[in-house]
Amino acid sequence: MTSDLEQFGPTETFPCDENSEAFAVVRLAVEVSRDQLRTALAIGHAELNGTPPLDDMAVRDIRREVEGHLAAAATISLYRETEAVVRRVNEAGILPTIDAAINRAYTRTADDRAQQSARYGDGTVTLLTTDRGEITIDEPPWCAGHDGDMVGTLDEISHNGAEITVPFVTARSAPSTIMTAQLSHAPYLTLAPEPFPVLYVELDEHCDLDVPDGRNLSRALRLAAVRLDRALDGLARLRGDHR
Repeated sequence: MTSDLEQFGPTETFPCDENSEAFAVVRLAVEVSRDQLRTALAIGHAELNGTPPLDDMAVRDIRREVEGHLAAAATISLYRETEAVVRRVNEAGILPTIDAAINRAYTRTADDRAQQSARYGDGTVTLLTTDRGEITIDEPPWCAGHDGDMVGTLDEISHNGAEITVPFVTARSAPSTIMTAQLSHAPYLTLAPEPFPVLYVELDEHCDLDVPDGRNLSRALRLAAVRLDRALDGLARLRGDHR
């Protein structure tokens, strides 16, 4: 049974052929035999001219070669059939029906996504993902929690601290926030991994100021600097010697 097998991947998202515009990412779990793994790795490695040697390849790179061959085989097969199949369904007058079915199944808004029902343990949190199922990961003590987060892929999971805000008030406009900051850590990102926490900062204010409101802005900026330095001190402690 599939549930009894070790599960791996995906290591990354593989692009469609260069002549097509990507529309959606379809994640597929496939049971493969050892011989099929041998075949996929042998072909993928041969396409790299046998370099680097398999013994020198990282585990992630080995898995990427296998997944890349499986993805390429599927893409090539679709590429060969696409023109003829689309022409036939268009001539049969069922292309609008197919497109409507695709739109129902492969488009969604944020409202369509389920909210997390996080379960917290001793330094851990259990979350649902669309690509790995239910997972249990480390939960840093500074994280504000994941209740209300939307269910997504593993690499979309991030730990976010409490928001640090700096208010700004003028005589001519409603109160606003000149700075918002929070500790953030997205350790599972594929394209730009974050091995250590970072400080996420938003700065946004555009206005014409008279002298009193200019003083208000000056005070707000000094407060922002104090709170930013305090947050950076906390970040430095979390990162240790890693800048």
